[in-house]
Amino acid sequence: MNLAQQAMSVTNRIKKLSYLYLFEIWSSEKHTASFKATRSQYLSVRVSMLSMVWGTLVLLWIPIDLLFLSADIGPSIALARFSLGTILMAIAYKSRDTTTLKGALNYLYLLIVCVNLFYVYSMWMLGFPGQINGILYGYHLLPIIHVAMLTIFPITIRESLTLMAITAVTQVSVDHISGILFSPENLANYWLQNLVAAMVIWSQLSKLRMMMQMYRQATLDPLTGIYNRRQILTLAQRTFERCHREGAPFTVMLLDIDKFKRVNDTWGHSSGDKVLQSFTDFTQENLRVTDLFGRYGGEEFVIFVPHTPKEHIPMLAKRLLTGLEKLDIHLPHTNKTINITTSIGISYSEPGDTLSSLIERADSALYQCKNGGRNCFKVAELSVADNKELSGKNVLPFQLPLNNARLR
Repeated sequence: MNLAQQAMSVTNRIKKLSYLYLFEIWSSEKHTASFKATRSQYLSVRVSMLSMVWGTLVLLWIPIDLLFLSADIGPSIALARFSLGTILMAIAYKSRDTTTLKGALNYLYLLIVCVNLFYVYSMWMLGFPGQINGILYGYHLLPIIHVAMLTIFPITIRESLTLMAITAVTQVSVDHISGILFSPENLANYWLQNLVAAMVIWSQLSKLRMMMQMYRQATLDPLTGIYNRRQILTLAQRTFERCHREGAPFTVMLLDIDKFKRVNDTWGHSSGDKVLQSFTDFTQENLRVTDLFGRYGGEEFVIFVPHTPKEHIPMLAKRLLTGLEKLDIHLPHTNKTINITTSIGISYSEPGDTLSSLIERADSALYQCKNGGRNCFKVAELSVADNKELSGKNVLPFQLPLNNARLR
């Protein structure tokens, strides 16, 4: 590859990363289910805390309503404020138990809708005043507070704009009815509020980006970009338990790149890294979204396949074996192109199984593959005698003969 081609490759990679970054911060559609679960926990805690603090402050303002507003207005607004405080306390209590991103966001939307409804009611009771002075500033400035308090949430651009749009539409409608929509003072307030909104969005995206980086460092393998051992086992345990409750099938596939050490010894570790990345990319392309794929250690990988009948697993194994053998891998800093093979150990869940016993049986089947010539897959089966103990020592060969002439 000449210098121009390298520069073009770097440019294309930068563009790809830029597009990916924009997709990540625009909406949560490209986020993994695991990251959504992590963010939902963070958001639910923040929603609960904000609702509790805001509800307390709302209730503490009730004496101000009664002392400084007229007798025909103060009690009505105080009663509405008490209702708002009660609702916010209820949101604080209920939002703690939400386990989904959608649920956490719904509570956040509800929070913003409620405080804006109170703002509309207050302005209505005050007669939509055209002149804002004295105690009325405490009510007129509520929209800018509603925007500023969103600073604490790590949310996407689309989520942020949706929340701010609720406040913006409410404020513009109230100002239009009040007849101050285009007054110089009000336009100055709009300018200030837009400045605050821009700073809030920047803060939200910074928090979201930082959360993404921390999540990736904690859960993803830095070389291949797939789940690391700790995260893949955590996700697999949840999926396995769900399949167990539903009586659904669950399969473990352990994959090991054949004679991977030879690549490092012959062409260096950068070539070994390239092999691992190519292997990962190909395998991911041949899996479903619901399948869990991670790096188990070194050149060993694991696939957890939920809700799939046993009869379909050999077809997946054959597709991976034949595809990987035909995969041309161009080694960096050389003119070499190599091919690899892999060995796959498979185990199916049985009554009384645990995730550990499944992995142990798959590992035993993988060991049989290695001893049986590699470039094949074997399914670990339980005999009737061993079914109670789940020892995983009874391995039934299920081998696909392939051409073993190339590197393996």
